[in-house]
Amino acid sequence: MLRMYRVAKDIETGTILEKVITWKLIMEKANRALVVPQMDPSALLTCPPDDTLARLFSGLKDIMEVSCSSSPMSKEQAADIVCRSHVRVRDLSEVYLKVIYRCPDIYHTAGLIVDADRQDVVFSLSTGGAPFPGLEQVLADLKRLGADVIVASGDSMRSLSRLTRLGIDLSRVYPVSSPQRKKEIVADLKNRYRHVVMVGDGLNDIYALQTADLGILTVQQDTRPSPDLLSAADEIIDDIRKLPILLRKYA
Repeated sequence: MLRMYRVAKDIETGTILEKVITWKLIMEKANRALVVPQMDPSALLTCPPDDTLARLFSGLKDIMEVSCSSSPMSKEQAADIVCRSHVRVRDLSEVYLKVIYRCPDIYHTAGLIVDADRQDVVFSLSTGGAPFPGLEQVLADLKRLGADVIVASGDSMRSLSRLTRLGIDLSRVYPVSSPQRKKEIVADLKNRYRHVVMVGDGLNDIYALQTADLGILTVQQDTRPSPDLLSAADEIIDDIRKLPILLRKYA
């Protein structure tokens, strides 16, 4: 639904990486996970930049959620790594500032990629987004078709709550959803709906695309989908505005 702009910082080299694909940073090595603190990232700007993440999140392990990982990693294990890290607040606020400069409104989030082998944070990450052109009309067309729109995302509810501006019902939003969790959500929906259509754009959507009655891969975001992801989809579209037309074909 949203055109996303992502910026990451390689903590070891200090290199800023723009227009990154999050799942590639995670999947390039085993035992990595994306940790999404359930907080407003703007709060970073009020924190001393030289404080460590360990100090920032001291006593706040419960706000950490794991949304995607290359190997099984518990929320507690990931939170322990963050809360022992010597990575600085500035490493996270730096990427967040770049994102809000580029995407001043609608949607922002910040996270950390941890490495269990190194027992540390290896990337800081921030994401901003704005609706693709024509999205509001697409949502209106889906409503006229009698479709319920349900969102499953790896991001926090705090970030996803901004989708109410687009008329999305928050009771139908599933935050911090791992690839396996998205699959479970689709399987559950199939017990409640006659037809379930999954629309996704990344490797973290592959299980849900395979599980749905109809899996639609959108390449509008230019996430350079892998062959496995392409083969998991029943249909591929390059513009979200084509979605209602496609669904009418299957109606």
